[in-house]
Amino acid sequence: MIKLVVTDLDGTLLNDQHQVPERFWDIATRLLKKGVKLGIATGRPHFSITENFKPLMGHVYAISDNGSFIMYDKKEIMSKALPHEEIAGLVNTSRAVENTYPVLCGKDFWYLESEDKVLLDRVLVFQKNIKIVDDLAKVEDPILKMSVLDLPGAELHSYPHFIPFADRLKVTLGGALWVDVTRKDANKGEALKMLQAINNISADETLAFGDFMNDYEMMKNAKYSYAMKNAHPVIKEIASFITEKDNNEGGVVDVIEALCFKA
Repeated sequence: MIKLVVTDLDGTLLNDQHQVPERFWDIATRLLKKGVKLGIATGRPHFSITENFKPLMGHVYAISDNGSFIMYDKKEIMSKALPHEEIAGLVNTSRAVENTYPVLCGKDFWYLESEDKVLLDRVLVFQKNIKIVDDLAKVEDPILKMSVLDLPGAELHSYPHFIPFADRLKVTLGGALWVDVTRKDANKGEALKMLQAINNISADETLAFGDFMNDYEMMKNAKYSYAMKNAHPVIKEIASFITEKDNNEGGVVDVIEALCFKA
């Protein structure tokens, strides 16, 4: 029996216009009434979860910043900030790659050192609370994640430049245009294991959905791991199942309906 459902947002639960499927609200209510735990696991900040899922806040585990931060019912469950001494090196690496923009993601604010419209248009989809600073390397607040907006395409363009950090930090693709860097022990899979431990739920009782490389570890920690029809090829390869419909067709809600509410 499935006791825990966790889903990624962009490219997974949300459509390409970043909208929640209307059917999801009824599905979520029915899951909670049934006693099933529900989690949102995203590279987005906590603010974005609270903004988009207000009707469920207080009842859903909010896993943000690729597993670096977990909140439940306004209580902080876990927080894993990047080592401060790594920030300058990460920022300088991004600055050296053309057509990229570094972004530092704190608990309450995202920090930018550019007001270029192309950057703001991308960032404001996820985080409204931003601060423009002269030098990201001098930001003193705890940073949960460093993201890089890569306009030519992250996987082939900027991602290789961050591989030297991979021996001590978690470097992953957060999307087609994003590289994400977190602490080595901060990922959605570790966050999922924490939820399982808190609720005494096993991987065999867990249903998880994802589409991109920042979902990799999460797919590994759920028996019912579903890669989206539109997922990255590697995620399709390691997931147990693939949805019949993509994120624009409500693929997540169809699977939840079929698995959790069988007659």
